[in-house]
Amino acid sequence: MNFEQFEVEYQLVFDSVESQSAAHFAPDVARLKAYASTLEDVRERTEAENLIADLEGVLEYDAEPLSPAMVEAIRAHARADSAVGTPVERIARLEAGMEEIARIAEGAEPAEQASILEMNESLYMLIMALEPESR
Repeated sequence: MNFEQFEVEYQLVFDSVESQSAAHFAPDVARLKAYASTLEDVRERTEAENLIADLEGVLEYDAEPLSPAMVEAIRAHARADSAVGTPVERIARLEAGMEEIARIAEGAEPAEQASILEMNESLYMLIMALEPESR
């Protein structure tokens, strides 16, 4: 993904902030962070991270408290998304995180199951980006 594609994705999320609760956007923020982490140019990556921080600030302003299942899923996503380790180690951690998030979604309220499962999209994208490196 290049920076222009990131900006398009970011703008789509940012433009819809007022239409949903803040909790609804947790998967989108995770996805944007995954995209930003793939940007090779340090300046572009920093700019993307700053845009995400701005978005998170807007979401925190009107945030509803997150459910325990959503908090658990966000933590699982953060652990899985760690950049520490070899590509093979990272892929294993990402796959385990996806399984944990799916398990959390199964036990969540029906209204938030889809939002929790959407967090797996960014983890899957990272797996796809890392697979050529792991060979």
